[in-house]
Amino acid sequence: MDSNSTYSIDDWVVHSYYGVGQIKRVEVKPINEEDTECFKVKTKDSTFWFPTTDTENPRIRPVATQALMKKVVRQLKSKPDMLDADKTEWKKRIGEVQAEGDLLSISILIRDLSAQQMVRELNQTEKNALEHFKERLLREWASITQEEIEQLRATLHAHIAKSQAKIKAETA
Repeated sequence: MDSNSTYSIDDWVVHSYYGVGQIKRVEVKPINEEDTECFKVKTKDSTFWFPTTDTENPRIRPVATQALMKKVVRQLKSKPDMLDADKTEWKKRIGEVQAEGDLLSISILIRDLSAQQMVRELNQTEKNALEHFKERLLREWASITQEEIEQLRATLHAHIAKSQAKIKAETA
């Protein structure tokens, strides 16, 4: 294995498409007809590989730090940004967050979509995005804290409730 690699076996990583996974081992895989050392990463639902020398891969990043998780929690509990009901704006924002894949953007979208749900029924795209991003956040959070996902799910919902209470207090 390349000693310059950013990652090691047992590290947790986040892939922009596959989500959170743990590096299980190094395997040799043919890439462009050349044998290449690759990390084998196991996620909840799939397996993917990436070259051990691919340290600048924009689709893969280490899991968030404890400091970033504190910022995420602050965002989840903060007052939501209430966008108008224009579903095309929401679809655009969901696509941007999916492309960026960073945890802070994901947490803000979860907070804001959850608040939007108080105002109107979410369409299927919005519902799917909200559930997808919640699960992604929970898996990454669990990999950082070593807590059970169901326990963190309750914590997430409590944070969202605090955020929603800020909107309710303004309209009361």
